Amino acid sequence: MAHDPIDTLGKATRHNMLVKAECSCGNVRYCRSADLMMVYGGGVDPLKLKFDCSRCKPEIKITLIEVHPEHLPKRLMIHKPMKIDGKIRWHTERFRG
Repeated sequence: MAHDPIDTLGKATRHNMLVKAECSCGNVRYCRSADLMMVYGGGVDPLKLKFDCSRCKPEIKITLIEVHPEHLPKRLMIHKPMKIDGKIRWHTERFRG
């Protein structure tokens, strides 16, 4: 039985997925799909999101990761949006499945 592709942040959120943004210099960031959906909307394709690398500014590779808390590293850090003074600011926190 084939499954529909996960082509929106809404579908990724229903599957409790993380979005991995990986730069060619080795800089990697993880974001909860639910946090990204609150910022960009549920209909946005997660593979077409634009991320910047603070180190070298190249093109970023985006990957969806299905969350299985028992298989994730204990020190996985994710980036979460906060609204401060009407602007979205991102901060880092430890991932809690």
